[in-house]
Amino acid sequence: MELEITQLNRLGNRETNEDRLVVVEREQSVLLVVADGMGGHRGGDLAAQIFVDTLERFFRKVTMPLSNPKLFLDKAINAAHKIICQEASNSKKKIDPRTTCVACILQGQSAYWAHVGDSRLYLVRNNKILAQTIDHSYVEDLFRQGLISEADMLTHPKRSYLTQCIGGTDHVPNISYGNMETLKKQDIFILCSDGFWTAINQQALRDISKFVDLEKAINNLATIAESSSYPQSDNISAIALRIKDFTDHQTETAHQQTDLSVETDNIDHAVAAITQALEDYQNEMDYDADSK
Repeated sequence: MELEITQLNRLGNRETNEDRLVVVEREQSVLLVVADGMGGHRGGDLAAQIFVDTLERFFRKVTMPLSNPKLFLDKAINAAHKIICQEASNSKKKIDPRTTCVACILQGQSAYWAHVGDSRLYLVRNNKILAQTIDHSYVEDLFRQGLISEADMLTHPKRSYLTQCIGGTDHVPNISYGNMETLKKQDIFILCSDGFWTAINQQALRDISKFVDLEKAINNLATIAESSSYPQSDNISAIALRIKDFTDHQTETAHQQTDLSVETDNIDHAVAAITQALEDYQNEMDYDADSK
């Protein structure tokens, strides 16, 4: 695939940046990940860092092309959850690292995504939002039940309350999945943290299809989000990808944005857990192949 990819990561009006994002291109596939560390729980930045590191390591080590991208996302996300919980348990500090996340894999003319919490994915085609993730949040549940209006969601006192997250408990989080197997040229994917999408209206997202310069378009939206939320702007992160063509090309690169002040030394010992999870994943794939 020939892709146009841009990403941004802004501090906003916060003292620390707890958002993390990574893009990894490998052979004919690409992995996009955004993780938004939960600031109300100490160690949110660590949780987000572990999350993007875990998914990147999975993606680099697994056999390509992926025969079951959904299973890959399931195993990788659950492995990251377990590692984050173990970090909290092993830490000498009183930390409770938690993060929201959204991840997407593009392979061939198909895309597969998964999310936990209120980090979002949008798929925009011809000035229309073709697909959008549904937040795991208290107000979203109320809205789905018809108890509040869409306008009420913006002002509800529990609008920041999430019903699912990565980390925080040994209980495996509920992961939501989506896919699109008929991608077209000029399709645009946006993965973002809530600091980005909460201050951007749907029309502005649809209009991104009109811009020739995707980097300029996504930065303009981030500026709108930052200024409209001032002086309480959250960390603002987004990855935008536009499909230019489906022509094959060979590449293996990674572009990750991170806050170097985060203590990431503790992450290294989690490699064993990742390796075990990869073995479990491969065993499931072998079983799936043998059963056909």
